[in-house]
Amino acid sequence: MKTIKFFSLFLVAAMTFWSCEHDPIESSIQESNLKMDINKDIHKSKLQNNVFISEALSDNVIGNSNVRKMQVYTPPSYDKYGTREYPVVYLLHGLPFSEKSFIDKRTWDEWVNPEGLFKEYPDFPTESFREWLDNLIDEGTIEPMIIVMPDARSEPYGFSFYSNSILNGNFEDYIVNDLVNYMDTNYRTIPNASGRAVIGYSQGGYAAFKFGMLHPDVFGTVASHSGLLLVDAVLSLAPVVIAENPDGFTGPDPAKFLTSAGYAMSAAWSPNLNNPPFYVDLPFEWPSGGVISDVVARWYQQDVFTLLDTHVDEFKSLKGIYFDVGIYDELGTGLAYSYLIDKLNYYGIDYTFETFVGGHFNKMFERLSISLAFCSNTMN
Repeated sequence: MKTIKFFSLFLVAAMTFWSCEHDPIESSIQESNLKMDINKDIHKSKLQNNVFISEALSDNVIGNSNVRKMQVYTPPSYDKYGTREYPVVYLLHGLPFSEKSFIDKRTWDEWVNPEGLFKEYPDFPTESFREWLDNLIDEGTIEPMIIVMPDARSEPYGFSFYSNSILNGNFEDYIVNDLVNYMDTNYRTIPNASGRAVIGYSQGGYAAFKFGMLHPDVFGTVASHSGLLLVDAVLSLAPVVIAENPDGFTGPDPAKFLTSAGYAMSAAWSPNLNNPPFYVDLPFEWPSGGVISDVVARWYQQDVFTLLDTHVDEFKSLKGIYFDVGIYDELGTGLAYSYLIDKLNYYGIDYTFETFVGGHFNKMFERLSISLAFCSNTMN
C-alpha cells in the first residue's frame, strides 16, 4: 500500500509540474524572478581591501614596505564574469596617510584638533563611501566606474609626495607602473589613457598634475584638489618653519606640521644618504631662513609649475584638466595659483578651475563629487 501511495503522489506531482511547465505566463514569471535573484547577487557594488607587492618599492633604503594595501570600488553593474570594460579613477590621498582616508572618518582623528591646523573633519556622507558612489551613479552624476585608492605612506615621514626617491623608494613608479598594471590585469578596465583618470587631494593633487605632465600615455584626465602646484609657495614659508624651530632643526615633529612636511618633501625631492641622521637636505638655512640654491634646484626638478615649461605638449594632450582650492585653505595653497593660471593661459592650455567656500579638506566630498563628474565626462 505504501508503495502504491508513494507512486500516486509522485504521478500527481509530475503531472502538476508538467502542466506548469507548459503555461507560458507562469514560466515567464518564474524565469523573471530567477533572473532578478541572480542579478541581485551579481550586480552589486563592492568595496574591497586588496594587497599586492610593488616592485618599485622593493629594497628601498629607508625600509618602506613593498606590500601595499588598496581599496577598490566596483560599480553595481560590474559582473565578475562579464565582458564590459570600465574606466578607472585613481584616487590619491593626502592626509591621513592611508588607503582608508576616503572611507573611514576615524582615520582623521589624530589630524583634526580644535587647537591644531585642521579644525574640521571632512564632510563625510551619512551613507557609506560605497553607497555614496552608488547614489552618484544612480543620479546620473557619474557613469559606472572603478575607483582605486592606494596607500602611499612613507615611513617615518608620512608624506611620500608620490615621487621617486633613493631614500623612500619609487612611489611614482609604484602608482604609474605597478598599480596600473595590477588593475589592468585583475579587473576589466579600459586599459589605455582614455579610460584612466587620476584625482588627488593635497600631496595627491600635486601628483595628479605631475602624472598628467609626465605620463599622458597612462592618464588621460587629471583633477587636483588643494594641490601643491608651486614649490615657491612652500619656500616662502621658511620664516614660519624657522619660528617652529627656535633651537635649530632637530627632525620632524608631530607638533610641527610645516617642519614635518619640510622633512618629508626633502626625503622625496632632496634625499642625501650621506647626511645622517635624517638623510635629507633641507632647502633653507637655520636661523636665517635663506634658501640653499643647490637644494632648491633639485626641488624645482619636481615642481609642476617648472615642469610645465618642458611638458606643454603633454599637458595639452590630456582630455581634461580640473583643479580647485578653498578660499579659506589653512595652508594658503590657493595664494600661489594665479601664477600657475597665468602660465596655463600663456601656453593656451584648456583647464577648469574653481574656488569654493571652504578649507583644505573640510569640503572633500562636495568637491570630489564635482571632480568625479568631470572625469566621468572626459573618460572613455
